[in-house]
Amino acid sequence: MFLKSLSLLNYKNFDSVNFDFDPKINCLVGHNGVGKTNVLDSIYHLSFGKSYFNPVTSQNIKHDTDFFVIEGNFEKNEREEQIIVSAK
Repeated sequence: MFLKSLSLLNYKNFDSVNFDFDPKINCLVGHNGVGKTNVLDSIYHLSFGKSYFNPVTSQNIKHDTDFFVIEGNFEKNEREEQIIVSAK
């Protein structure tokens, strides 16, 4: 199973962003504070229903917004599954 794509809306420091992943290897590269760890935490949140770093879900909502949405599209055995986690 692998994560094909990830969409974030109002999650931590992201307004709206989409990622497409390769089934073999992926790298997150960037300056400090741009959100690399937040992408990893969103994948954890999608997988386990909670943030690894912050147990209070409402604190993962971007400042001055009312909600967040994490959407992941997975593929396993040539079958696609979509998982969505949101909070208000």
